[in-house]
Amino acid sequence: MSTRRGAAPPGPRKVLAVVPFGARGPDGRAGIVGRQLARRLVERFADHDEVELRPVFLVALPAGGRGAEPPDGYLVFGSTPNPELAARYGASAGATHTVTGLYREDGGGRALALTLVDVATSRAVATWELPIAAGDLQLAEPAASSWLASVLGIAAPPTAAAAGNEPAYVALLDGADAEVNATLLRAGDPARAASEVARAQDAYVAALRADLSSVPAEERLLVLAAESIERGDEARSARSLEELSQLRPRSWRAHYLLGELRRRSGEPSGAIVALEHAHALHPLRDEDVIVLAELYLAGGAGSRAAAHLRAIATASPSFARAQELLGILALGKGDVESARASLERAVTAGASGSARLQLARVLIASGSPDEARRGLVAIRDGADDPAVLAQARRLLLGLDRPDLEEVLERAGRDALSSDPAALASARADFERVAAHDDALWEAHFGIGLVARQTEDGALAARELRRALDLVPDQPDALHELGVALLAAGDAGEALALLDRAAALRPKDAAYLADAGFAHLRAGDLDTARERLRLASGLDAEDPLTRAYLAELERVEAAAAKQR
Repeated sequence: MSTRRGAAPPGPRKVLAVVPFGARGPDGRAGIVGRQLARRLVERFADHDEVELRPVFLVALPAGGRGAEPPDGYLVFGSTPNPELAARYGASAGATHTVTGLYREDGGGRALALTLVDVATSRAVATWELPIAAGDLQLAEPAASSWLASVLGIAAPPTAAAAGNEPAYVALLDGADAEVNATLLRAGDPARAASEVARAQDAYVAALRADLSSVPAEERLLVLAAESIERGDEARSARSLEELSQLRPRSWRAHYLLGELRRRSGEPSGAIVALEHAHALHPLRDEDVIVLAELYLAGGAGSRAAAHLRAIATASPSFARAQELLGILALGKGDVESARASLERAVTAGASGSARLQLARVLIASGSPDEARRGLVAIRDGADDPAVLAQARRLLLGLDRPDLEEVLERAGRDALSSDPAALASARADFERVAAHDDALWEAHFGIGLVARQTEDGALAARELRRALDLVPDQPDALHELGVALLAAGDAGEALALLDRAAALRPKDAAYLADAGFAHLRAGDLDTARERLRLASGLDAEDPLTRAYLAELERVEAAAAKQR
């Protein structure tokens, strides 16, 4: 039976500061229970109309500090301050009252004792103690919220327990505490923070195993999975979502987020399966249906993509993109008329420049060059996407000066030659094209490529930079400029450029190898080894990659001798 004394007087809307509850017990788990009971009490009143609860954040102490449990990590220690100190905590939080508490485990059992302190008078105005029977820890939280509502004279928040049994509830609190540790560690020790996030995910999965109806555990897993996109650890979160979707197979949000994480991790087949599960349980938004269709298209499953795309209604903001993709699909099948009809619907619906570009291609293929030219000129004069603008200029070159387009293609072949005469001819051809349209990035890229091969470093850098001005993040231009700068001794900028090119072309062995060599030159042997092993895995016979690996082994051996 609980005991209670006093009640807060009625008055205007109250603001309560909640101090993380102190704890006394045989180990650090009692501290977790105390701290997280206070946190969950704040969450219970989060949407209350009559009162606002504000958490008090106490000092975080490093591992090994006095009283620290466990020995690793950071903890927000709970506290049971006297009324005067509690009032000061409340005043600093702009509160009218402060709630303090003590969770106690000893030979006589368990109990939670709470005190409500009036900030203005620094006096305790209500106290309460709840004995906690074996197996009933999950009931302490709703009981505490009901007591607090009663002494404040306000409506009680929902009283359902956060978990249906004590093991699930303890796991839920453990996960919440691990999340706090991760937040405190993130700035100074990212690796330990990631470990705490993984511990939180494991704890929430354990909570669900113990109680499949625990909504808070599912919610926290979903939140951590969504945050993993920013943290860059999608693979770890995907594993926790796989367990969640097995435990709760009708959780459409678990399937949806799992699909998104798999997509971002480069697992298109797994992403399709998860998104289809989500779609079957809860119709996806049209923009997500577009993503699903694009995954099907990338995998060559055009009919499945088309079925999803045709289901998007005319009034939808995604209709234009759906029609664009249907047009591209029809064009790939050689159905020019259907492609033109879909792309015209896309343009009418306000599609991006890429749809207008595709329509121009269809118009050229169907024998309507004048109409195509008008569309391309409109793109050239108004497009804000550099890649679309570059493609429009190239198509205009083919319409207006087919002779120069042929010159450009011939120069592209000659630029790969090692014959000095062919390289000189290629440079002259590229310069002719650039004189016609100085905004054609291919012409400047070609001049830069020839200049690099003829060891004219200054010209190579200038022309390749011009190409990147026209089409930022163009992988080939990034790579060639990086190689040119590395040869000139500018390792810093070269490293950044080659890393970026490799990130944009992760399956290109040459790009990974050159990035690895740049790291080798910079003295970052671990990253060099990683890049070069990836490159070797893609093409084990590439002579340049093998030469880079041999150089890495030589440098590592020399470094080992100096130790």
